[in-house]
Amino acid sequence: MNEGAPMMYGGGGCGYGGAGVFVLAGQERQSRHYPLDVLQVLGGAAPAPASTRRAPRKERPPRDPRDATAFGYDSDDSSLSSNASGSNKSSEKGTSRSSERVGSAGGGWGGWGVRGGEWRGRRERRDTRPRHRIAPERYLNAAYPFQVKFTPDELLNGSEWDTLSQEIWEKFVKSQQTEETFRKKMNLWRYLYITIKSIFPRYGLYVVGSTMSGFGLDSSDMDLCLYVRPVDNLEPRAHALLHLNYILSYIKSFDPNAELIQAKVPILKFRDARNGLQIDLNCNNVVGIRNTNLLYGFSTMDWRVRPLVALMKLWAQAHNINDARQRTLSSYSLTLMVIQFLQCGTVPAVLPRVWQAGCGGWEALRGTNRFTLAELFLHLLRYYAEFPWDKMAVSVRLGRPVAVAECRCARAHKNDPHQWKLLCVEEPFDLTNTARSVYDPDEFERIVRTFRLAHQRLAATRRLADAWPQQAPAAAPLR
Repeated sequence: MNEGAPMMYGGGGCGYGGAGVFVLAGQERQSRHYPLDVLQVLGGAAPAPASTRRAPRKERPPRDPRDATAFGYDSDDSSLSSNASGSNKSSEKGTSRSSERVGSAGGGWGGWGVRGGEWRGRRERRDTRPRHRIAPERYLNAAYPFQVKFTPDELLNGSEWDTLSQEIWEKFVKSQQTEETFRKKMNLWRYLYITIKSIFPRYGLYVVGSTMSGFGLDSSDMDLCLYVRPVDNLEPRAHALLHLNYILSYIKSFDPNAELIQAKVPILKFRDARNGLQIDLNCNNVVGIRNTNLLYGFSTMDWRVRPLVALMKLWAQAHNINDARQRTLSSYSLTLMVIQFLQCGTVPAVLPRVWQAGCGGWEALRGTNRFTLAELFLHLLRYYAEFPWDKMAVSVRLGRPVAVAECRCARAHKNDPHQWKLLCVEEPFDLTNTARSVYDPDEFERIVRTFRLAHQRLAATRRLADAWPQQAPAAAPLR
């Protein structure tokens, strides 16, 4: 990953056909060195052979015995990342076999000397070759691209919707993930990455979800994906539980209340009390990496997308319909619902269908939708209040509703026909139902009723507070 703001790179062709990856803008990718036969297949020319003559070796300056440090690199935080990334500095030149105790003049660890196997002190001429940095440090050093600090010119247009649009925008600005919260999450990622790597060197740790997609709130959880190479003869869920139990024993050392939830996708939930962060750690649910890239791409296509997703989450939380553990909707399902509405629930579309993204046809239509934030939110509530849930499912992959019967028959490794019940939202990559937690008829009716009543009240008054839960009037005191 390179420095700068994250950019979305999808698979081949137009759209997101392949697995996307985060690449930070600011530098170009380093060129790969292919062997001659591969270059011929790719159609490239073979590079000219390099000269075998070597420059004469320069005489090393005499070593100053006072220039002796405990380590051959600066004893700051970068030493942790070098150890965590698996580098073995002891194999390089520069070690000293002296068994004498060498004091650290200005470096080392607290002035302590080290016996045996000493690192030779750094010469005056420092090595300018770039050092490998782990992924968390690259995000810590990059610019934070998500926090909005300026009001867009298109927010107000002098219409009757201006007041409601202004209310929506202010609520979004106050609730969005701040740069300070993002830095806390990246520092926590760095700490966990280094620690886990030191114990389990073959593990990979990735940040997924709203923290990276651009749809994060300041109160949002931090989603992490622990990657371990799959085992052929072990069922994926059992494999995930095995490794999450390994991590649980370590996590409980600083959060005794850490809990391993043995759901279909096992989740290790714990809290960082120091920074006030709630963490959800899964194992090998790599589809989260792909859909994070997809959602990031959508979040950057129109300035109205992120405020609408944030408002939908806040509205659902206020109505207690945003908790999959309580048989309601997850934040991911709500995000997909907003995106599909912007693909086909308003004319002209605000967002393209997946196969249209990046193609010339969509660029000609981009920006033609002039609805205000207020109008889009009101239409969004009506769209899902009237959605034919008994027959159709939400599909961002197709950019339109798809028949539930078709979803049940989809040939996918993780797809289970029995999970398509009352409320259906298709996962774009593994084709499962992200809203399978809504299986209780009473909760389903409450969710639909919430959309319907909120739309009726908001359409009548055009005040954002009327879309929120209404407090019952206090009873008159008895006399």
